[in-house]
Formats: sequence, C-alpha cells, structure tokens
Amino acid sequence: MAITDKDVVDSVAYEDDLLLLQMYDHLDFEGEFEKDHMLMLQDKLNTYIWYIDSKQYQATYSGKNFEQFLIKIFFMFESSDLCEKFIAHVNSRLSSSNITVEYVVDKGNND
Repeated sequence: MAITDKDVVDSVAYEDDLLLLQMYDHLDFEGEFEKDHMLMLQDKLNTYIWYIDSKQYQATYSGKNFEQFLIKIFFMFESSDLCEKFIAHVNSRLSSSNITVEYVVDKGNND
C-alpha cells in the first residue's frame, strides 16, 4: 500500500478517543513530478477524509466513538515547500472537523 493506491487506507489504529490513520508516501518531490505527486497526495487525503466522514471505521471499531482523527503521512523523502503549504491549508480547512494531518520524514533507516 502506498500513495499510488489512492482508494486504500494504508493503516488504521486507535488510542482512547483518537483514530489514527497512516499513509505511506515513497515518492520524491523533485522537478516536474512534484505537481503529479501533489495531485496523488490530494487524492489519497480525500480518500482518508471520506473514510472518516462516512464513518467507515465503524465496520472495524463498532460502538467506538472517536472525538479526534489524525492522518499521519510518512514521507520517504523531504517534503517540498509546496507540500508543506498544502498540508497547512488542509489543516486550516479541517480545523472544525477534529481532523489533523501531520507528517514525518521516514527514510527507512534503522540506525
């Protein structure tokens, strides 16, 4: 599973009243590919937001009420300025829905 599988939620877990959804992005942001990458990221985020809004998580966690939702993106490569601005914009738009998007750069190093 990865960012290229736009209709798949990569990972779901919870702790108390927080539902955590994780996304794995193995693509870089270099050159002309950045725009295509941003469109893939937008599509994948829309899938995650729809998953939350439509309460699909209830199929797995029936009877569980979540008050907070965190979408955590694991980038393999450093994000671009455009990507960081996009995520800030998404968080601004989602602020009233208890959904937050965070990201980390995880290069897969085990050291």
